[in-house]
Amino acid sequence: MSDLDSDESGDDASGLAWDGDFASQLIGATLLVGVTYLEHDGTLVRREQVFGRVTAVDREAGITLQRGESGEPFVVPPILEAIEPASPGSYQVSEGDPVVTDPDYTVIFSVTAPLRH
Repeated sequence: MSDLDSDESGDDASGLAWDGDFASQLIGATLLVGVTYLEHDGTLVRREQVFGRVTAVDREAGITLQRGESGEPFVVPPILEAIEPASPGSYQVSEGDPVVTDPDYTVIFSVTAPLRH
């Protein structure tokens, strides 16, 4: 039985909670993802906005979206706890990004570059 089909909830090896029911609900939903990229010291590098329909949710492989702007797949970490229901309205992570109207869910990730010696 795959993780998506499982009704089991619980923590994986990372200590993150997994909710199979919620994972199932995400399939077909519109997810707006905001990603902030930072230098190791916290300096902003850039922000990116991705949105699309969720096509797969897997505890190991992540959450796969079919990008709304290009149709290309985009995978985010399977951290279900970070995903929030979106309030109705228009969303835009950064100027120049497309405006997304009434997504089902939103999630924001920060990616910090490691300190290189």
